[in-house]
Amino acid sequence: MTPFKYIYIFLDSTGGFLILTTKEIQPRLSATKTRRFAINQMPDNNTDSTNTKQKSLRYSIIDGCAASLMTGFGDSYISAYAIFLNASNAVIGLISSVPQLLGTAAQLISVRALDRTGHRKSLILPSVLTQMLAWLPIFFLPFVWKGAGPALLLAAFCLYNASGNFSAPAWNSLIGDLVEPQKRGDFFAKRNRYIAIFSFGSILMAGLILHLLKPINEWTGFGIIFGAAFLSRGISLYFLSITHEPAYKVHPTDKFTLWDFIRRSPKSNFARFVFYVALMNTAVMVSGPFFAVYMLKDLQFSYAQFTISSVTAVLTQILSMPYWGRICDRFGNKKIMTVTGWLVPIVPVLWLFSPNFYYILLCQGIGGLIWAGFNLAAGNFIFDAVSPPKRARCVAYYSLFNNIGIFIGATIGAWLSMRLPGKIELFGLTIVLISYLHNLFLISGLMRLAFSVIFLPRFKEVREVEHIHTWKLFYQIAQGRPILEPILEPILEIFTGGDKDETD
Repeated sequence: MTPFKYIYIFLDSTGGFLILTTKEIQPRLSATKTRRFAINQMPDNNTDSTNTKQKSLRYSIIDGCAASLMTGFGDSYISAYAIFLNASNAVIGLISSVPQLLGTAAQLISVRALDRTGHRKSLILPSVLTQMLAWLPIFFLPFVWKGAGPALLLAAFCLYNASGNFSAPAWNSLIGDLVEPQKRGDFFAKRNRYIAIFSFGSILMAGLILHLLKPINEWTGFGIIFGAAFLSRGISLYFLSITHEPAYKVHPTDKFTLWDFIRRSPKSNFARFVFYVALMNTAVMVSGPFFAVYMLKDLQFSYAQFTISSVTAVLTQILSMPYWGRICDRFGNKKIMTVTGWLVPIVPVLWLFSPNFYYILLCQGIGGLIWAGFNLAAGNFIFDAVSPPKRARCVAYYSLFNNIGIFIGATIGAWLSMRLPGKIELFGLTIVLISYLHNLFLISGLMRLAFSVIFLPRFKEVREVEHIHTWKLFYQIAQGRPILEPILEPILEIFTGGDKDETD
């Protein structure tokens, strides 16, 4: 047998391997991509996969920015649109609650559909397209049948919300597979910051449009901003369509029913987290839908003042998001929920003390700062606590309880708004309220406090994280570090050469 001087390993056109000798090599050169065997020359599939994921994460940020334009131009002014259509407080409460409840049903259906299809984008893209098209009946139906405007707005907004919710479990499952676990806090803080910037700009622009067109034709103003919401969702749809979808694999043991989730809840850390957030949303929605009513009706804010008030909360979110993302990764999402969970009850109570426009801006700024941390930590906790195959189903159940809470809270708020007095008599002293809605703000704050007292000690962090005392974080927040650090860090790096004290 003739010894071979070399043995060559080739990649053929299908990606398979060929082992050829010196004598066999020449006839195959034209049909193969040749490489003399070396370990460092082997194709790196992990690099290709990483690059694909990085591109998709960039697409996700652009998709989020476009979607935030939609909510800034659209969702943020639905209550103002309802007020323009002469909707009652009861109807405004229903607009904030009923669509969320229908969205819950849509998510449960979506999970079952995902189990059958195994393809997330096949569910995401049609539902996002439907949500985009829903802006047409939202604007035109009340225009065609003006007498039934508020009821038609409610029906169209239900379609909008249900279609958006239908995509949520699949999208959360998809994005969870694309983001590295150790980088979630940083990535979502970055993504949320960009989203907040675009939300800030769109809310500001929409308010300016309404303010300028109100003396001329207010209806045209709403048409322009809802048209912008429609186009923005179209951009979001495109970038979702080119996002990479990793293989979706679910083992039969990863499937569990809603009843299984409820039955295991007394021993489930994730279930206790879900119930806490759901009850917190119940408390929030007792007053949440009525802040717009309070500003536009009771305080007689102009659209310009209403817009400035709204974007103030968004601005503090933009500034504080890098801080929250960094400490979520470092100290854990549960720790951040604990700190912000004790601060959230203060937010509605602050509104009781003055109707002054600049004081309201202060309230909005504080609220935006606190909610930025709470929402980021709660969103990241889901990814930490749930394995990828169970993520879509757990997100659906999480949304189910949250949307039920939102429905109950908004319904209670709407019912109370028609029955609570405009004055309080206590120990012979009569206190005349600036607005009867102050009762709702106080009730909401007390409910938030009660749920934090009961549930925050009942679930725990699921990652190995650095320890910090809760009071130390309170102290950092009181110093204004969530706002000041992102502003001062670039300046400090110039003088310190980029060295940072990681022990503080």
